[in-house]
Amino acid sequence: MFGGFRAPARTYLDYAASAPLRPSAKAKMVELLDLFGNPSSIHAEGQAARMELDQNRRTIADILGVRAERVVFTSGGTEANNLCLRGITSLSSGKRLLVSAIEHDCVRNTGKVLGADEIPVDSGGLVRLDWLRDELAKGDIGLVSVMHANNENGILQPIEAVAAMCKAADVPFHTDAVQTVGHLPLDVDALGADLLTFTAHKFGGPRGVGVVVLKPELDMVAAITGGAQERNRRAGTENLAAIGGAASALAEAVANMDVERTRARQFNASVCAAAEAMGLTVVGKDSPRVEHVMQLITLKNGSDVVIGMDLKNVAISQGSACGSGKVKESHVLRAIGYDAASASKAVRLSWGWATTEADIQTGLTALQSVVGR
Repeated sequence: MFGGFRAPARTYLDYAASAPLRPSAKAKMVELLDLFGNPSSIHAEGQAARMELDQNRRTIADILGVRAERVVFTSGGTEANNLCLRGITSLSSGKRLLVSAIEHDCVRNTGKVLGADEIPVDSGGLVRLDWLRDELAKGDIGLVSVMHANNENGILQPIEAVAAMCKAADVPFHTDAVQTVGHLPLDVDALGADLLTFTAHKFGGPRGVGVVVLKPELDMVAAITGGAQERNRRAGTENLAAIGGAASALAEAVANMDVERTRARQFNASVCAAAEAMGLTVVGKDSPRVEHVMQLITLKNGSDVVIGMDLKNVAISQGSACGSGKVKESHVLRAIGYDAASASKAVRLSWGWATTEADIQTGLTALQSVVGR
């Protein structure tokens, strides 16, 4: 309240951009703010920080079914993806990088810088395995990168099949799992990825911490050089409070996953039914999707819908938060086969651990009002 004015209640439906901090993560971060020692120092204060760092690394590793030494901490998902793409391709001189045509900008644009070729997708938003098989057969591929679930529409890619094809061709495989870690039960080795990346703030951890999980036999060059932190893979003093918050949030997400997924499925069904009743198109409706993300083709310009919803105190987005601050066409929708006019009318709704049924109904009421004008 300010000067007798109480701000109206807000409804947040943009979890795919960033989720509210989970209570366990906040508590852990506050606790670790007093642990000020440098984890690389050999004195008692430094070693106390080192013990905490190692414990949080083990927590994340145990949840993902890997050994702790395979977990590398970074400043976020963008850096984690850059580390994988740049760190591997720098060792495969003369070989090509393949990235899917629907990747997040941090992979897609890095791929462009590195001269990557794009793996096409079909009308269901799934990568063309036949195309990939033909390219791998040429024997000149150094790395393949295909995201686990798309950040705009939630479509799940056939990661196990891609991984098997890459393994048969002796080509390292990277998957951006930002929208699935903390949302789906995952075993990294069962997926078959040589490198898997994610960031904590998508499942209720803090911003500013990302993770690379890589196979121990895989060699890579550090993108940031300096000290010997993270087994010489990422220089710089570790952000202990953020890492602790990430580990706590992931543990809470996994502990509550069955309940949260059941609720997310119910919300997904409600939004899908209501959207179709409004005459909107659900992108990837017949493709496998995560439960917490939905992309809709509306009847109006997407940015106008987002602004209209915001004026009604409901937060949604047009797509990737890294790109929605500026008006641009969705490369994801264009790759799937939507025309420019349809792509310009897209919006994304996403929900998560703190979303209630009332939030969903408030959002749908606002959406009906905005798109129905």
